[in-house]
Amino acid sequence: MRYLMLLLILLVGAALGQPADWPDPFAMEFATVEFTPSEPERAVLANGIVVYLAESRALPIVTGVAYVDARSTFDPVEKVSLAAFTANLLREGGAGGRTSEEIDAQLEFLAASVETGANDFFSQVSFIALSDNVAEVLPIWRDVLIAPDFDEERIEIERQRQLEAVRRVVDNPVQVAVREFYSRVAEGHPSGSYATEETTSSITSSDLIAFHGRFYQPSATVIAVSGDFDSEEMVATLEELFGAWPGEPVDYPDLPAYNPDPGPKIYYGFKEIGQSVILLGHPSVTTYSEAYNDFNVANEILGGDFSSRLVSEIRVRRGLAYSTGSFITESFEYPSNFVAYAISPAQATGEVIELLLAEIQRIQEQGVSEEELERSRQTILNQSLFRFTSSSAVNERTARVQLLGLEPGYYERYLENLQTITAEEVREAAVRELRPDEVVIMVVGDESLFDRPLSDFGEVVTIELE
Repeated sequence: MRYLMLLLILLVGAALGQPADWPDPFAMEFATVEFTPSEPERAVLANGIVVYLAESRALPIVTGVAYVDARSTFDPVEKVSLAAFTANLLREGGAGGRTSEEIDAQLEFLAASVETGANDFFSQVSFIALSDNVAEVLPIWRDVLIAPDFDEERIEIERQRQLEAVRRVVDNPVQVAVREFYSRVAEGHPSGSYATEETTSSITSSDLIAFHGRFYQPSATVIAVSGDFDSEEMVATLEELFGAWPGEPVDYPDLPAYNPDPGPKIYYGFKEIGQSVILLGHPSVTTYSEAYNDFNVANEILGGDFSSRLVSEIRVRRGLAYSTGSFITESFEYPSNFVAYAISPAQATGEVIELLLAEIQRIQEQGVSEEELERSRQTILNQSLFRFTSSSAVNERTARVQLLGLEPGYYERYLENLQTITAEEVREAAVRELRPDEVVIMVVGDESLFDRPLSDFGEVVTIELE
């Protein structure tokens, strides 16, 4: 916010001519802006479903989402993508005796939508409706969530769609590099698994029914409803809608331990292209843990935005990458991953790998400047504003916190910590969390064009991209 105000002052001054008695804008100080988001109302239905509600009469719209602890890491090894397959067929396979076509027609007539999806953390079923029509949309949304029909014809359509997506991955050098990198850095853990033609072809309607029956339970569901409604009436409506959903204890699978040290190794996949896709990294810390807070700032300075060191050195100053940077994946129950990446001309592959590793070592050895720290701090704070754009955004995040078992207010505490972090704490985090000598490196490209052999960086394992 401070930088936006300064920019506005400078632009106005440049356009109109700044009076001599105006203060130096960069010397101006502004009071800290404190923002306290509204707290959603919480209710618990008779069958155990937790509901968060956020009334807002600004627009005649109601939105809602049911988060279910039916994550893709629960996929059996031989049926990877089962969670996503199930989530997609909740809607596309018909529900509550309605065909998919009938659901489409009803929702179109009501100017509403019901969408589904799944990821490593949860599955979800959401809706958007005009407040005048929400009473007619809610039963459809309920049926999609708890009473899917899994039409056989639609299952086959979804299977062909997913098979085509699997086949297309290998055609995209970035997608296949990412897939192969994560399968190596998280080897042995479900988060590193990926769908194949074999696993996708093996999924049957019985598998979908069993997965839904096992994980889609009231005790594993948290609902967030926001918009133009009366909270007391909405709770009563939801109680009536979900009262017949009795629920059973969920039998969660025992997931294998995540290997925090997969060991340094270089993986190479041949692709006849003029560029190289390079990813390197290792397991790191869980998201928004105490160890994560300082490390995230270090990553922001290293490669998190367009003004970062990796971009400045590799792309801007040397012109050796079409794209470069670094990030930390999000994970709450097992280690996230630190990843540095670059897409570079094949003839600069070795040099770029060396520069990626050198910048990681430099931030450990030399630390960061106060200017870099402040810029990183402001970037993260400005980005955080998008998490508070509406009462529905706050409401839905509160529901996700409940489902994931996170401590309430963890994100707000992270922002508070961010404003007091020091440059030395950032350097210590980089020393503690970055391991340039232990990275897993994935390179997709044509080694005949590389400037130096990959074996210069360690043991190379050649993999077939299929």
